[in-house]
Amino acid sequence: GFLVGWCTNWLALKVIFRPLYPKKILCWTVQGIFLKRQKEVSEVFARVSCVEILHVKAVWEAILNGPLSKNFYAMLRAHSIVFTEELVGELKPIAIVAMGADTFALMKEDIANRIAEKL
Repeated sequence: GFLVGWCTNWLALKVIFRPLYPKKILCWTVQGIFLKRQKEVSEVFARVSCVEILHVKAVWEAILNGPLSKNFYAMLRAHSIVFTEELVGELKPIAIVAMGADTFALMKEDIANRIAEKL
């Protein structure tokens, strides 16, 4: 059983992948089955990957709820705070005097939290 299985697998791999390049044997041209259809196979593989695996909903699901979602939310928070700082711009000193430094910092955190909640 083992020897027959091993030989069958070996023969199948040879038929699929060998010879790498087309070879003329008498009046036939021989090439590995996979390599002969590589372009067609790669087009199908690309389509299946994009439509069934990497579609937009799956990508966003992985970003928002996947194992590395904490990293995404940390980046989102950091960029939201920087964006708020840039939005306030030259009025930052006036805002800090009017609101107080602690309230201004809390406002930036609140904006970052609300953006994350909206997702």
